Amino acid sequence: MVSLARVIATIGTAKNGDEQRQKGKTRVIRKTGSMWIFLAKITLIIIIIGIFYIGQMAFYAYTRFYFWGNYIVLMLYVINLYFTSRIFRGMSFGSIEWQEGALSWVLCLTITNGLQYLLLSLLESRMLPVSGILFVFGAQLILIVPLTYLVDKLYYNLHPAHKAIIIYGDEHKANAYCQIIKKHRKKFEIERIISQSEPLETVLNSIEEAESVFFLDVDENHKGYMLEYCYLHDKRMYILPTFSGVLLNSAEVTWISRNPMFLPRSPKIDPTLLFIKRIMDIVISTLVIIALSWLMFITWAAILLCDRKPAIYKQTRITRGEKHFTLYKFRSMRPDAEADGIPRLSTQHDDRVTPIGRFIRKTRIDELPQLFNVLMGSMSLVGPRPERPEIAGQYRAIYPSFSFRTKVKAGLTGYAQIYGRYNTAPDEKLFLDLMYIERFSIWQDIKLIFQTLKVVFMTSSTEGIREDEITALRKN
Repeated sequence: MVSLARVIATIGTAKNGDEQRQKGKTRVIRKTGSMWIFLAKITLIIIIIGIFYIGQMAFYAYTRFYFWGNYIVLMLYVINLYFTSRIFRGMSFGSIEWQEGALSWVLCLTITNGLQYLLLSLLESRMLPVSGILFVFGAQLILIVPLTYLVDKLYYNLHPAHKAIIIYGDEHKANAYCQIIKKHRKKFEIERIISQSEPLETVLNSIEEAESVFFLDVDENHKGYMLEYCYLHDKRMYILPTFSGVLLNSAEVTWISRNPMFLPRSPKIDPTLLFIKRIMDIVISTLVIIALSWLMFITWAAILLCDRKPAIYKQTRITRGEKHFTLYKFRSMRPDAEADGIPRLSTQHDDRVTPIGRFIRKTRIDELPQLFNVLMGSMSLVGPRPERPEIAGQYRAIYPSFSFRTKVKAGLTGYAQIYGRYNTAPDEKLFLDLMYIERFSIWQDIKLIFQTLKVVFMTSSTEGIREDEITALRKN
């Protein structure tokens, strides 16, 4: 086996002077840019807090409290703002598009201002006029939405697109991910796509010229040297997760005779946390059912008026321990959608979907009856989405570890719904669900519930599979 040091030595460390100076200049720009973006974020927060404080003094002057009371109330607003901005990723410039950032702020300010309005009303022992908080909310949005766009533009001006290369083991998957990465052209400029089977010296030369390196299904025999080289030369690495990688990500570090060892543990959730999770399921599902009962009634009536068929669709799904249960949804397809007896997912332009069904699918209204599944205990609010037994069997035939998703109760929402799509490939869905299982916490559940609100407004998340497919298994 050739040593890494010898391979690096063959590449040489001498660099063209102009190239070296250009790279140094780019690093300086990025470091300076990070400072400016930090100041821009602070400015956004100050503007939001300032507008709220001025609005409170103008519309709710009678809520001025004794001594430090006003500052304590304002501090509670800042705390609410901090947590909601973290949950909805309103400050994630460079990670999300500015439109998604603006939507994040709409949701963030809706919840933060709503909670603060309820707090002030509680302290005053009466419901305050809602016009004041609505004026504050409108003023904040008028300034924050365009400022989000300007900060996003500033970010990419100060952070030029990284020169990136893709190193792949599977050419088909590399092509698919290449199209995904190209959508982020403001962040990455793909210079080269190279196979892991190329000579190591060729690969390391390509890495040397890049700033970011994507590793897509590169096997361990090839990946070791490359990762070491990237780490040594401070290259940004993006690694497609594997099952072992997900396990190691949540593993403990233990010591055996002074030797560090990773200790992955099969998740055994504390019964106390499961009890709290169940209480959350009951309380939240009950409140949402009551709050949205009018919407469910209108949807039920509209489906009946449309084609006089049953409005509720029942389907067998699997949950924890491969147990079968009946899942409820508003019917969005024709009753004869699977007349041929073949279980299939919805395609991108599926003619089986009714006109009303198309709307309720995009808005996720068709999922609302599952709140009764949550209330009855067959599902949880957060967890891996339940698959049909037939489709899960097809996935397990290709990916045996797909059954690991059933180590916890199936859920209405989760990582795969928030960060994936309806047509997300089963192996990718598996990794997302394993990340949830390995990192389980009540706080994580709360974050995912709130983040689901944003996904409802992102219709791309309901994109169907291709016309020539019947499941999310990719055709090669």
